[in-house]
Amino acid sequence: MGLQFFKRANSAQTAINADTIASLSRSQAFIEFEPDGTIITANDNFLSVMGYDLDEVAGRHHSMFLESGYSNSPEYRDFWTKLAGGEFQRARFKRLGKGGKEVWIEASYNPLIGSDGKVYRIIKVASDVTERHQESADARGQINAISRSQAVIEFKLDGTILTANENFCSALGYRLEEIRGQHHRLFVTPEEASGPEYQEFWRKLSSGELWSGEYKRIGKGGREVWIQASYNPIFDASGRPYKVVKYATDITARKAAVNELSHVLELLAQGNLNCSIDGEFPGELEQVRLAFNETVDRFGTIVLELRETSSALRAATGEILAGANDLAERTTRQAAAIEETSAAVEQLSQAVTANAQRAESARTNAKSVSEGAIEAGDVMGEANLAMEDVTTQASKISNIIGMIDDIAFQTNLLALNASVEAARAGDAGKGFAVVAVEVRRLAQSAAAASSDVKGLIEQSSEAVAKGSKLVSSAAERLGSMVSRVRENAELMEQIARANGEQASAISEVNTAVRQMDEMTQHNAALVEETNAAIEQTEGQASRVDSLIDVFVVGRSVESAGKSKLSVVEKPAKKQAPRIYISHGSAAMAADWDEF
Repeated sequence: MGLQFFKRANSAQTAINADTIASLSRSQAFIEFEPDGTIITANDNFLSVMGYDLDEVAGRHHSMFLESGYSNSPEYRDFWTKLAGGEFQRARFKRLGKGGKEVWIEASYNPLIGSDGKVYRIIKVASDVTERHQESADARGQINAISRSQAVIEFKLDGTILTANENFCSALGYRLEEIRGQHHRLFVTPEEASGPEYQEFWRKLSSGELWSGEYKRIGKGGREVWIQASYNPIFDASGRPYKVVKYATDITARKAAVNELSHVLELLAQGNLNCSIDGEFPGELEQVRLAFNETVDRFGTIVLELRETSSALRAATGEILAGANDLAERTTRQAAAIEETSAAVEQLSQAVTANAQRAESARTNAKSVSEGAIEAGDVMGEANLAMEDVTTQASKISNIIGMIDDIAFQTNLLALNASVEAARAGDAGKGFAVVAVEVRRLAQSAAAASSDVKGLIEQSSEAVAKGSKLVSSAAERLGSMVSRVRENAELMEQIARANGEQASAISEVNTAVRQMDEMTQHNAALVEETNAAIEQTEGQASRVDSLIDVFVVGRSVESAGKSKLSVVEKPAKKQAPRIYISHGSAAMAADWDEF
């Protein structure tokens, strides 16, 4: 560093000073100015900090490192006036480096005064504190931001109040003058302040332990205030705590909102849906309040719909249950009727089978009778022919008897003539007269016998003729009877065939009735199971009713009185009807267990 004033130094002390300045120049930023602020020279440290080369700054005014607004200000002119007058200036300054880069330095402006008492040089010794300044500014900014948004209060380690910001004073309702120098116990109840926990609280804070949480505090006039706070011990350079800073947020409104929300949630847990929140909540909790009210309203609508639906469901299940019970009873009666029908059909099947067998026997007998009738008809025909032959022979005999009668008449005439002749012969003729008389008597007897035989033969002919007519009539009737017997035989055969078909059909009907019986039994069982399921559903519907009745909806006086689950009495269960299980055609009674 070629500083001009060092060139004039001739004494040993001046050499020591020059060595000292040179040593400082290696660690500090140095720049020389004319009394009017014109730059003479600068060391490498300064040039590096500001980002310039020496030829870029030499001969220019100090104002090149300033913002234009400040370089033209009276304060800046007064700054150089004081320096030119020999007044020392030291502070932290904001300067602009090359390209407008912001640089913060801690610097001292040192006027060099000649033997004539006038300032002939100004030397600035500076340190780059840009990073430290930014960190400090950031810390101050954070603290200021916290102070703007939070309540801040500072305490001694024993709890005595040092200061508090406006937010804290406003939250508690005090002015700073009213609380400065007071103890922290001003903000707690006397019971809490006298307790061992409170003493332990400040002992741990004074030992450097951090505390945070929600705290109940007492504001001015006994007003209850809730804060979310952290008590932060502040440590000195030696690591020892020397004060406590509390950062707090007033959560009184939020706490009240939480308490209100907790209260309505308790009501909601008890089933009271008339628990909407009317007052507004602070901040984001307002969305929670609106969401809670909307949820409760929707929940109330759902519960009302559920109540109506449950009532309709219970009524419907009651009707279905009654219908199912009636159906079960009718199914049971139907099962019994089908069982009886099955038994009757089986008996009818047996009877039809027996009738078919009898019809078969009757058909066989009818066939035999038909064959016998045919043979009898043939015999009657032969008898009719024989009777006709007898009539013919009787006619011939009648003719012969007629001839015999004629012979007897002629013999009688001869005997009469013989008697006449014998009488005429006298005694000679007496013997011949006797013979004539006997012959006449014989002829008369023969005529009488012939007359009798003729009468008998005539009667016999009449009888034979009558018998022939009867035989002929009998033959005709027997022929007609044979036709009918044949027709009857054919009918009996058809009847037998039909009976066989009926027996087969009735057997199939019997099988179908048995299947119907089994299906009816299964249906009866299914009805019983359905009945049990419906009863269970009805019980569940009643349970749903009891659960829904817990909720208080619509400001109903009746429902508002309900705060506990009420049990709805379940209707009396109907006794399950008796079911009959069939095996074949035999019915077996059995009690069905509840499904």
